[in-house]
Amino acid sequence: MLRLGSSIRSPIRSRNTILRISTNRWQPKHLFKPQRTFATFQTVADTFTTIHETSGIPWLVLIPTITFTLRTVLTLPFSILQRKRIVKQQELRKVVQSMTPIIKVRLAAAKASENEASTKIKEKVTITSRKDLIEGKKPMTDMMKQETTKQLTPEQIVLVAAKETRKRQKTIFKQHKVQMWKNMILPLVQIPLWCTVSMGIRKLTEWKIEGSTHAWFESFKFHDIDLTGPLEIYPMVIPITLGIVSILNVEYNGKMLLRRTTDVVGIETYRDDNSRLTQGIKSVLNVSRIGAVFMMGVSSQASILLSLYWISSNLYSLLQNIILDFLWPYQK
Repeated sequence: MLRLGSSIRSPIRSRNTILRISTNRWQPKHLFKPQRTFATFQTVADTFTTIHETSGIPWLVLIPTITFTLRTVLTLPFSILQRKRIVKQQELRKVVQSMTPIIKVRLAAAKASENEASTKIKEKVTITSRKDLIEGKKPMTDMMKQETTKQLTPEQIVLVAAKETRKRQKTIFKQHKVQMWKNMILPLVQIPLWCTVSMGIRKLTEWKIEGSTHAWFESFKFHDIDLTGPLEIYPMVIPITLGIVSILNVEYNGKMLLRRTTDVVGIETYRDDNSRLTQGIKSVLNVSRIGAVFMMGVSSQASILLSLYWISSNLYSLLQNIILDFLWPYQK
């Protein structure tokens, strides 16, 4: 019998309490407080663990293998398309640049014709003004001001020619389906992939749970070296290796971007180091060099597996650029 004031749900609550107490006896406790993480990073960590347990491949071999596989499947097709697109843009840009002198000549001819017309108008105005002075009327100064404002100065000719050249370049690029905005497709694919895998490996290396099996910890060791932390025996080996590979990749890309077609056959030509394109490339290279030095400092405190992923990714980029430059060299 139920007493007054008692609740029917009390046995259920007590049962849940018993279950909760019993389950807490065997559940492992975390050494750190739970943090908010994205499900994508957790999925990446679970995928790495599943592949390692299924294949039995050591972590030092598994990370570079997965890196090369992901880059080959996901980013290599976009890299090939972008290299072909940039080469085509450089070829079409030569055609567009050859139009600039023609545009300037046409603008200069239009200016000369306007000058002749304005000279005739001035003569007409002078004759008319003499008649007006004799007749006591106001000279036609408004017509002279209107015609002189239509004349183009040499600086204006250069600006108008540049605008017309850019307009024709956009039109030609659109006709050949090599628009400039398509060059952003590769970074939009490569940067999120790099960040996702990096955060997934970081999530993987912080799984230090109390009560886990000894085999779990041993799988992240290589000759008594903990792969989930930085290399303490030789702390500068990994940062220096990452810096060398990154700097080689940056300098090689800079050399290929600034190289001209005539340099291949040994012909030296005039280089305009103050052009907007050259200055833009040099600015990007300087930022990349600073980024390489920054990553060296970060890798000194990161886990060995995470640094290994960064080294493998940069090494793949270097080999990829060498092969692409051999197949589709830049046409500058």
